[in-house]
Amino acid sequence: MAAVPKNKRSKSKRDMKRNSYKLAIPSIVECPRCRAKKIAHRVCLSCGYYKNNMIINLDKKNKEKAEKQAKTKKERKSEIKNKANQSTTAKK
Repeated sequence: MAAVPKNKRSKSKRDMKRNSYKLAIPSIVECPRCRAKKIAHRVCLSCGYYKNNMIINLDKKNKEKAEKQAKTKKERKSEIKNKANQSTTAKK
C-alpha cells in the first residue's frame, strides 16, 4: 500500500517546499588570463585555461578565428557581391 499523509499540508508549508525548486543563475566572472566572460569554476572557452593550467588546446580554433578576423571589410563585401551576382545569373 502507498503512503498516505496523516494531516493536510498547509499552503505556507507547500509554498515553502516549492520555493527550493528554482533555477540558479550561473555566476559569470571575467577570465584572469584573457578577460573573456566565463562561468565560475569552469574552463574558459576562449583561451582553454583553468587556474593557470591549459586544459583545452585551442590552437586550431584560435587560428581559424584569426583568419576570419584578418579578412578586411572590402573582401567580405566583394564576397557578398559575388554571391549575389551568382544567384542572379543562376535565376536567368
